[in-house]
Amino acid sequence: MPRSPIAMDDMTGEQLALPTSSRVRAYTRHGPVVGGRVRNGVQVFLNVPYALPVPRWTPPAPLPESYRYPDKEYTSDGLYCAQPSRAYTAHIPARQRLGLGKPTEDPFFADIYTPSDVAFEDAGSPASGGQRRPKGGLRPVRVFVHGGFLQFGSTSGATYNQQFFAAEHFGEVRVLLGHRISALGFLAAPELQGNWGFMDVWAGLEWVQANISAFGGDPAQVHLSGLSGGAHIVHQLLHRAARGGRAPFVTATLQSNAILTDPLSRHERAAQFAHLCAALGVDSADETRAVDALRDRARFPSAALIAAVEGMGVNSTFRGVADALHGRDQMAFQASGALARGLAAAGVRAVVLGDVRDEAFFYAQCHPCATPADLLPNVARYYPLPTAAALLAAYPSLDDTSEAACQARLGRVLADGQVHLPVRLLARDLAAAGLPVVRYTIEMVVAALSTGGNVTHGSDMPIQHLRLSAMSEDEARLALEWHAAVRAAVQPALNGDGSGFVQHPEDQVLAMDEAGTSWRHDWRWETLRAVEAVVRPPPRTLAHM
Repeated sequence: MPRSPIAMDDMTGEQLALPTSSRVRAYTRHGPVVGGRVRNGVQVFLNVPYALPVPRWTPPAPLPESYRYPDKEYTSDGLYCAQPSRAYTAHIPARQRLGLGKPTEDPFFADIYTPSDVAFEDAGSPASGGQRRPKGGLRPVRVFVHGGFLQFGSTSGATYNQQFFAAEHFGEVRVLLGHRISALGFLAAPELQGNWGFMDVWAGLEWVQANISAFGGDPAQVHLSGLSGGAHIVHQLLHRAARGGRAPFVTATLQSNAILTDPLSRHERAAQFAHLCAALGVDSADETRAVDALRDRARFPSAALIAAVEGMGVNSTFRGVADALHGRDQMAFQASGALARGLAAAGVRAVVLGDVRDEAFFYAQCHPCATPADLLPNVARYYPLPTAAALLAAYPSLDDTSEAACQARLGRVLADGQVHLPVRLLARDLAAAGLPVVRYTIEMVVAALSTGGNVTHGSDMPIQHLRLSAMSEDEARLALEWHAAVRAAVQPALNGDGSGFVQHPEDQVLAMDEAGTSWRHDWRWETLRAVEAVVRPPPRTLAHM
C-alpha cells in the first residue's frame, strides 16, 4: 500500500522552494519552462500562462505563436482569482483555502504535475528552438477545474494542492486550470456577454491540446473533471462541445454538481448589473458608459470591486447566461438526446458523475437563513424565481420554523437541486441516447478531515485525488479499490468502438463506503421524484370523455 511522509499541510510551492528540490525543464512551443521536483519526485510547473492578460470582461486571449515565456522558474504558488470572502470558511487559514499566492484579475494559468519517471531533456537549447517531447511515451492527462459556486476557489490550497500523489501512482500528467470567477468571471448585462469563466477554461483546454506533450502528456488522452462549481463548468463545456467541433477532451467527470435549469438571459441579469453599478457609484442608465467605467482598474481596483460584491447580499451570486455556445434550451437539448449525440460526434467517449452522501451538511452552512422568508431569495441565487418557488413547494411545509430548521431545509433543497437530482438527470439523459455513463456515490469520509462522520460536499477530494497525506493505510486501500472500479467501468468505452462497455440501469450506482466499492441500488432516487416533477413534469394525458 503506498504511503508518504509528506504532511497534509505541506504545500507544493513550499516543497519546490527547498534547496533539495532539483530543477527540470520542459520545452514548449513558447520556449522553455523551468519547474522543480517535490518530495516524492513528481515534476511540477506552477502558474504557467495559457493566455494573455486582458481587460475586464473580455474573452481570454490565447498565446500567439510569437509569445515566449519569461525566463524564470515556474515554482511559486503565486496566483488565484480575486474573489469575495466566505463567512462560513473564515475560520480556515487562507493557506488551506487558497494556497500561498495572491489575488489577480488574470488567473490564466495552468499548474502541471508530471510523474517522476518522465525524462525531460537536460537543461539547454532545444534542437530546433521549439517544442520537444520528453523521453518515453506520452501519458494520460487529467485536467481539473476547482470548485466554489463559480464565486470562490483556487487551484491551490489544501483541497487540491497535493496532486503529486495521484500523478505518481497512476503515471499520469495532472493539470489544474485557473479561471475568472464571481463578478470578474460572470458579470453579464444586456450588452455585456458574460460567461468569461467558461471561456477561460475552454481556452485552457485548447492550450493543453497544443502544449501538454512538452510536459509528457498525450493530447489524445485528456480527461476533464471538476468539483462543484468546477463540475458546473464541465457540464457547460459539454454543451459547448456538443454544438459543433472537436472536444478538447475524451471523457468528463462531474463531481457533486450539474446543471438543473436553463441559464437566464443577459437581460434577466440587468438588475444585478445595476446593483453592482450602484454599489460602486456608477450610473447604469447608459450601459456602455457604465461598463467602460467599471473596466477602469485605476478607478475601481479589484479590491474595491470585490468589496462591492460582498455588500450585494443575495445579488452577490454571479452565474452564466444564455449565449450562442450555452443555449437557452440546454435542458431540452439534453433531454432530447441531442447532447449525447453531439458529444459522441465531438469525440467524447464517456461521462462519469456522482455525489456524496451528506451534501446537505455543507449546503446548510452556505447562506444565512434565519426564517422561512429567507429560503426563497437564497434558492433564487441559483435558479429563476418561479423555479426556485416551485422547488421549495415540492418539500413538506416546515412545522419547525427555527433558524436551525430553516438552515437545514435550505441545505436539503440546495443539495438536491445543485447535486443529487441534476447528476441523475444528466446520467439518465446521456445513457438513454447511447453515450456511456458511469455514476458513482461516495459514502465514507477520511477521518483526518474531522467532519464528524459527515460525508459532506467536497470531503471526497482526498479520495478523488489520492491524497495519501490525509489517509490511513486502510483508507488508502479503499480509495485505490474505488479508483480501480471506476477505471475498470470506464475503460471499455475507451477501447476500440466502445462496444464492450456495460451500461448499468439508472437505479444502479457504483457506491463506495467503509465496506468497499460495488454496484448497488440507488436508494436516493425515490426521494427526488417530487423535485424531479418540478423541472421534468410528466407528460399530460387526455382524460376519457
